[in-house]
Amino acid sequence: MAESSFVFSGVEVTWLKHAGFKIKGSVVVYIDPYEIPEGLEKADVILVTHDHFDHLDIRSIRRISKDDTVVVHPAGCIIEGFRSCGVNMQETTEVKGVKIRAVPAYNIDKPFHKGNSVGYIINIDGVSIYHAGDTDRIPEMKEIEVDIALLPVGGTYTMNLEEAIEATRDIGAKHYIPMHYGAIPQTEADPEEFRKRVKGAVVLKPLF
Repeated sequence: MAESSFVFSGVEVTWLKHAGFKIKGSVVVYIDPYEIPEGLEKADVILVTHDHFDHLDIRSIRRISKDDTVVVHPAGCIIEGFRSCGVNMQETTEVKGVKIRAVPAYNIDKPFHKGNSVGYIINIDGVSIYHAGDTDRIPEMKEIEVDIALLPVGGTYTMNLEEAIEATRDIGAKHYIPMHYGAIPQTEADPEEFRKRVKGAVVLKPLF
């Protein structure tokens, strides 16, 4: 049975649901928290990849925020009521000791993600993690070298499973974790197929 968390060099990566992750090292980072229940550990930093409802979920952000939580988001994506930090494409910033770079995320043959949408490469305690955001397989992936890559596989709005498997040949990572499947309609995928065909694949189960 798959676990919800994976630990690499002391940094714990937990798949929450959909594209939502909790990254815990010396600080606690959440990425795209969606439909978060009460009672989870509070965030030091929250990253939002774009403003669609299943990635920018204000109720979830509120539930895991404390007074000094910083919400990082694409510049031009308005998030009111929180300490926020807008980042431009390919800009690198540092928040509470976490280095964060916004990288391209977009659709090639779909209409859903064409503008104000990003992925992130973060470095926490020396571990580099790529969250691809909502994206197709794009040429810019060939420039990415990280320890862990979090890749959408559900199709319809992002890469499908086959395209994500092909994308792992572009991205230099030690481990690849599939995401963005099974939580909303038209995003079904077989993670075991990903596990069988991708060297370094880690399949997690959603925490809730």
